[in-house]
Order: sequence, then C-alpha cells, then structure tokens
Amino acid sequence: MNSVYANYSREDLIGEIERLKATGSSVTDEKAYRNRILTNAIALRKTFSDVLSLLMKPGEKDIIDRSLLIVLKFFDVDRVYIGNYKNDESTFGFTHEVTRQGIISMREDLLVGMSKDDFPWWIKTIDDKKDIVINDIAQMPEEAAAEQKIVMLQDVKSLLVIPIFFEGNINGFIGLDSVKKYRNWTALDIENLRMLTDIISIAIEREMAQGMMEHSMKQVLKSEAKFQIIFDKLPWGVELYDEKGILLDINNADLEIFGTTREAAIGLNAFENPNIPEWANVKLKNGEDVEFLLEYNFGKVAEKKYFSSTVTNQIKHLRVKGVVLKDQQGEQLGFFYIVFDDTENYHKTEEIQYNLTKLKAAVDTGESVIWEYDIATDRLSVDFSLNDDVESSLFLTYLKQDRFGCIADFIETLHPDDKYKVYDRQFKRLLTGEIDKYVSVYRRIFDGKVYWLNSNVRAYRYSEDGKPSKIISYTSNITDQREIELELLKVKEADKLKSAFLANMSHEIRTPLNAIVGFSDLVAETDDPEDQATYLDIIHKNNDLLLNLIGDILDFSKIESGMLKYNIEDVNIRELCMEVYMGATLKVKPGVKLVFDRNLPQIIIRTDPQRITQVITNFLNNAIKFTEEGSITIYYEKIMDTLKVSVRDTGIGISEENRTRVFERFIKINDFHQGTGLGLTISKTIVEYLGGTIGVDSVQGEGSTFWFTLPLHYKGTPVN
Repeated sequence: MNSVYANYSREDLIGEIERLKATGSSVTDEKAYRNRILTNAIALRKTFSDVLSLLMKPGEKDIIDRSLLIVLKFFDVDRVYIGNYKNDESTFGFTHEVTRQGIISMREDLLVGMSKDDFPWWIKTIDDKKDIVINDIAQMPEEAAAEQKIVMLQDVKSLLVIPIFFEGNINGFIGLDSVKKYRNWTALDIENLRMLTDIISIAIEREMAQGMMEHSMKQVLKSEAKFQIIFDKLPWGVELYDEKGILLDINNADLEIFGTTREAAIGLNAFENPNIPEWANVKLKNGEDVEFLLEYNFGKVAEKKYFSSTVTNQIKHLRVKGVVLKDQQGEQLGFFYIVFDDTENYHKTEEIQYNLTKLKAAVDTGESVIWEYDIATDRLSVDFSLNDDVESSLFLTYLKQDRFGCIADFIETLHPDDKYKVYDRQFKRLLTGEIDKYVSVYRRIFDGKVYWLNSNVRAYRYSEDGKPSKIISYTSNITDQREIELELLKVKEADKLKSAFLANMSHEIRTPLNAIVGFSDLVAETDDPEDQATYLDIIHKNNDLLLNLIGDILDFSKIESGMLKYNIEDVNIRELCMEVYMGATLKVKPGVKLVFDRNLPQIIIRTDPQRITQVITNFLNNAIKFTEEGSITIYYEKIMDTLKVSVRDTGIGISEENRTRVFERFIKINDFHQGTGLGLTISKTIVEYLGGTIGVDSVQGEGSTFWFTLPLHYKGTPVN
C-alpha cells in the first residue's frame, strides 16, 4: 500500500470487498468474510447513530471533541485530531484533539501556530486533495523528513490523515494516530473515516458560524453601549468619529438635518469637511473640545462632492459642539459632534401640518413616493418633490404617467388576492372616519408586472362631519426586498430539508443493517438449505440497498465538494441501454413487463458512459419501485443534433405540484419507499454538466416518463 493515496472512490471500496469475497475458498472463509463485513457494518451503524445523536441535540457543548472520542473508539486508535487552516494564512494549528488514556497530548505545547513552510509535504498533500496513509512512520518519503520528525516525537507508529472540505474548499484535515501498534490501513478504514468526517464537518461548520455570530454580537453590544449614553442624554444630531476623523455612526436627527442617508455619510472624514473651520480640526486633533456657530453651506458640499444631499444651494445655521473621547489612560479614542439646527424657517400653519403628516407617513417605510387623495373631487395624485431621479426608476416613471386619476383606477391595478384586504377592510374604513391611519403591504400590477408595495396611509384634513377630506400616503416599492425575503425562506427551507435528511439517513441506513444482522443470525441458526438460500437472498438485497444508499450519499458529497469525476468517450447508446435493460430484468415485479426495442438504430454519442448509465438506472429503479402492473419501456431517439433517452412506466404517476419539486435536493415524493431522495438530484447535476436537459412528463394514476437530452458531441472540457 502506497504512503499517499488519491481519494478512494466507491468503486475502489466495492472492489476491495469483492477481492476479499473472492479469497474465500471454504465455508469457514465465507463466514469469516461475512463476519468481517457484518462487524464493520454494525460498528459503523452505531458510530453513525452516536455522532448524529450529538448533532441533533440543540445546545450540546464540545460536540466536536465528543464526536472525535467516538471516532477514536471506532477505529481503536490512540489519538484523533483536527487541523485547521486557510489558504491565505501562513500558519496552521490543531484545533481539536482527543487521546486514549495514557497517551500524552502535545497540542498546546507543540502543535499551535505551526508554519506551513516548515511542513510543505504534509500541506501540499492535503491541498492536492489526497489522503496520507502511513503504515510505518520509518518508511515515510525523504521529502517528509520534517513531518517524520514531529510525529516521531509523539511516538506515532502509523497514521491516517484525510482532507476536510468546507463549501467545496480544503479547510484542514482529520487524522488518526496509532501509538501502541502498527496498523495496515485498508480502503475500508479510509472510506469509513471519510463518511464519518462528512458528518463531523457539519459540527465544524456550526462551530465556525457560532464563533462568527458571537464575535458579531460582541461588536454590536459594544457599539450599543457607547451610543446608549449619547442617545439617552442628547436630543440633537450626533456624529461619532474615530481618532482619524472617520465617521463611524450617525443618528436619525443628524441625517434629517443634512438631508442624507446613513450609507452616504458613514466613512466621511470630518477633517475634509469644507464647512468646518481649520482651527476646530487642529484642536480636536490635539485632544481639546470645541464649540462654535457654523453657517453650513450646502453649495460647498455639492461643489467639493463631499456627500450627496437632498438639501441644495442652501445655508443652515448650526450650533456645534465637539467632545473628545478618551480612555482611562488618557489616550484619545475619537470624538463626537453634537449638532443643533438653529435655522429660522417659518411656514404657514397648514404647511407645517401638511409636512408633518408627510413625515409621519414616511416613518419606518423608507423613501419612495408621496400620493394624495382628494375625497371631494375623487382626484388621486402623486407628489414627486422628494424624488431626485424619477427617470431611473421604472416604477416611478410608470406612476408619473398619471394613469391613476381616481380611486377606481387604483382599485383596478390591485392584485386580485389583495383587493379585499386593502380596499374593503382598510381604505373604506379610513374614508368613513372609523380609523385615521393604517399600514399595508400589498401588490399592484403595472403592465403585467407585479410590484410589492408598503404604504403608510393617514387621514389629513377633516370635514365638519368628522370624516377626512384628504388622505396622504407614503408608499415604498419593496419588490426587491420581498424577493430577497422569499429567497431567504427558500434557504431556511433547504436547511430544514438538510436536517431532516440527516435524521432520515440514520433511519434509512439502520433499516438494511438491521435486516443484514437479523437474517445473518438466522442463517447461522438454521440447517435448512432452502431457508438459508432465502435468508442469504434477503441479506444480498439489503447489501445492494445499503450500497446504493451509501453510493448516493458519496456522489452527493462529491457534487457538493466539486469532486465528481467525468470521463468522456465515444458511447454506443444502444449497447449501453441493452446493458441497463439486462441488469434490470430480474428486478421487475411480477405482472410488469420491461420493454426495450433491440432494433433501435445504433447511435454513437460522445459523453461519459458511467454517468449516463447511472442516470438511466436511477430512472429505471424509480419506475420499478412505483409500478405494480403494466409495463416499463426504455427508449431513445435522435432529434437534430441531440439524443433523447426516456424511461416510461404505467405506475402511480406524479401530481402536478410534485412534478416541479421532484429534482430538488432531499425530496422524496413517497415516504413509504426507501431511498435518500438524492437520485434525481444527482441525475440532474450529471445531465446538466454534460450539456443536456432533464425533465418528467406525468399524469397521476396513469404513469410517468422521465427523460433527458444530450448533445451528440460533448463540447465541454472534462474536469473533476
């Protein structure tokens, strides 16, 4: 066995099992083979169950270390560890380590902050996505001299290390050390460790996310603590700067004074403000407080392009106080400005009330558009005075075309599902004076496009009968925000499906293992040849089922990590379909006829035969699973420069609702049949990689036709 392996595939594992099986020449050897596979399966099942149990319990502490202890016990080794590093960092360290009793840990003394340059062979092997398999430390290659020295210091005799992937990239490695004895690692050991690592990596991702969240929360709490004192005591505009004069935060009162947004203001340098006197800047830099009156010229701001403001060519009279912030040692942390707008700006009473109503309508809804409804004239109008660039917005441009002159025009554009809520339950009650305001999220349809809107609607001006004569609303287009929210819901749903998938897999794997264990005991207890043959047939079927389950999980893991391999060559599609047909004839249920026309024309296509066989087999297995009577037909045809392959059955069919979801990850249309829910997802990935399309035509109760198309000549570059 070489010291460094390329990653083992499922085919390598099956090959080793077949070789072990072939060595059996007697009943005793056959039983020994079965006992070995059975013992591994039972232990692996229990280990999977124990690790998954840890992951499924919310709030559990030290999940990774406890999982590593389970791995240590399963492999009967003396040390299990995880090394973590990033490509852009020059060092790495062992973040987690567990040892058998009596084995000394050197993680804190020796294995922290290690330079990648000191261990180039180890790091390069992991970065190349290869496993490190060492049966005897003394036989490590010459280029691994540094690594050999460090492991010999720890009295290691044999070791096994494989990469850990995070979001498709190498994130570190997990390793097993045997200190007390030499180990001859097998492909089964490597594959077992890889499957356990895939599960433990979930806990690693969770720990990383938790660390980021805790760090973020600390920053938020620190920021809130600083600003709470200021906001509680000062009712004026407040601007917080660091010692270099960079604006860190600003309150709403200050944003209103300067007519800007938080996004435009954050990051500005106070010392570059064209309106601030230089003497004030000098004093603040020297750690002295300042106080002064300021004629703030917005013309200068626009000329210097200091920031974008809705206030143009105007001067505001401000009273400003600058206060230096220092720590307990007297070191300057920064400073903050307190700004009070002293500008005399008198308006008529009605204008003040009108603007106040507009501002109230704008609270918590953002800047978009103001519209007004005059009840007496049934006139609906839009005020664009607060909008700087109407032409850049399709939504605002559409409104400016003045297509909605009355309330009937408004009602006509409401989405059918929102008319009752918006008009009958809210707007009508506002018209009668029953309520004086409301906030509503609803949809309107303009030229066939659906817009999500958020409106803050208020009554303005009242008649003698107590009913409003005018209504004002601040309405925001929240279509993009709403679409993002819907996408987030999809992400959360995918996360739920993944959790459900993990829970389901523990059950799906346990079921065939239980059958294998139970009927293996029955084989040993009975002397009846017919019973033994029956029990062995059940064991073989459950072995196949278990291999298929693990195969789907491994293929999906390779897809997630970007490691699924493709080999492109010329393929005779008729011969390929014939092989699949012959392999499936014994699986078809009584009363179901499997059909394939051997006289179909011979077509040569350039593609990956193994992956195409996998897709057709997935289609065929699903058809066999859900067809109780009738027929299952394998068919292909040439359409222009493409090949279309289909599997048609007379089974239970698929509902219209489920047809749109059948190729999604972790989706099982029928929970009463075993499987991972990944077969069609994997098929979709394969077909699309090979330049084709995939789909299903089905009528519930009548049957389904799963199909895919491929170009006759693959144009892509084969990659892993």
